[in-house]
Amino acid sequence: MSLEPVNSSITNSGTHTTILFLDDWQLSSITNMDRKVGKPKWIREGTLVDGLTEGTWNFPLVVYEPDLQLWKAVYCGAVDFEPVRANKNRFLRNQILLYAESSDGVHWVKKDVSDQASFPGKRYAANQVFGLDEHCDGAPVFYDLHERDPERRWKYFFASHRKQFLAVSPDAIHWKVEAIPLDEVTLDSPITCFYNDVKGTYVLSRRVHNGDRRIALFETMDFRTFTQPEIVIHPEPHDPPLVQFYGMPVYKYEHLFMGLLWMFHTNPGEIEYHKDFGPIDCSLAYSMDGRHFFRALHEPFIPRNERGEHGGGSIYTSTMLQAPDGHLRFYSGGSKAEHFQDQNLDDAALLLHELRKDGFFYLESHAMIGRVMTRCVDFGGNGLNLNVRAPYGRIRVQLSEAQGKPHDGFAFDDCVPFCGDTTAYSPVWKSGRLPSALHGIRTHIEVEVTSGELYAIRGDFEIQIGSK
Repeated sequence: MSLEPVNSSITNSGTHTTILFLDDWQLSSITNMDRKVGKPKWIREGTLVDGLTEGTWNFPLVVYEPDLQLWKAVYCGAVDFEPVRANKNRFLRNQILLYAESSDGVHWVKKDVSDQASFPGKRYAANQVFGLDEHCDGAPVFYDLHERDPERRWKYFFASHRKQFLAVSPDAIHWKVEAIPLDEVTLDSPITCFYNDVKGTYVLSRRVHNGDRRIALFETMDFRTFTQPEIVIHPEPHDPPLVQFYGMPVYKYEHLFMGLLWMFHTNPGEIEYHKDFGPIDCSLAYSMDGRHFFRALHEPFIPRNERGEHGGGSIYTSTMLQAPDGHLRFYSGGSKAEHFQDQNLDDAALLLHELRKDGFFYLESHAMIGRVMTRCVDFGGNGLNLNVRAPYGRIRVQLSEAQGKPHDGFAFDDCVPFCGDTTAYSPVWKSGRLPSALHGIRTHIEVEVTSGELYAIRGDFEIQIGSK
């Protein structure tokens, strides 16, 4: 199947389109506006501490199940460690899965599942749902909304003794294990998975092999046959010195694939191919097809917390989802120590960050009035709304002809100004005209922002790429 390039900042669903501002590709003009990076806010009360967690392997998955009105968290513990022969500061540990529930995704209860969960390994905690009595390395867990078999909705990929396995579960509590025929590839934690609905395949995101810390993807339709790993992101000159990419969980946002890229800032004094020591934070990548990824920024999207706090040494952001109230939530494993700094510490916790809808990037008026003009669109309906914030300013919208002249009745001066903060501002013009009146006419959407911010434009229109 061939794919035509589509810009990552625009998503189409029929005639409904969303324009985000990760780049300028769908803009014709931008004046006196600055692109700003969203800053997810750490929700301190959402921290879940568990004595069995350790920074290097604590990769939480959080899922909201609306039918149950319940938030579920599956995260990793590390037990039964022994020193690695070549390095007394490193330990070979068994990974176990631990479970917690919440009514709001903020306040957590470590659920006692002793009478429900059954697994081959030793039980270390009442909220343990999986474990083996041998070295186990994998996670984070994958919640598969595209799986038709409800018994296989939750998936956990792991490696043990150089063999690859998949554990599946209907509820995150009861698991069964299947072998995966991946003899030519040794999976190395973290092992993340996402569904690519553009190609109809499952995609595993991992490093090429242990020590080669770049992001490679390989695909499967049945978890029996796999493509060869293909490198999709490599460190660039604009990255910090000696940075490596430790992992990249990928999540769908409308029609975009958002990559949570873990930046491993390695120790320049560690003269090894396989570097172990240094802090980790989370940057951002994006893709329109789930295969070709672009760097949204070369700085942290979710930075480390202050020293001494959970997440002050490393932060592994492994879950992104949209809460029922529309806010974006990011859940991470945050450790006080840097990567492999001190594995004797039970120093990791589940952390929560929150961001407004569409808040990855936004355009802010530099001083007073800024303006943005999109490429030409064709309206197929009357739907047009903007995600904006101007509590002490105003927003106005103008619909213009291809050469920039306002359509009759759709000028800025005809628009009723908006002042406030909303994710769905629908402009109204004093003329009473509606956007559908311009169907079949190439039209620019212009937004005037006075002392405010623009996060997204949505509506019943299609971007007109070619000429007519």
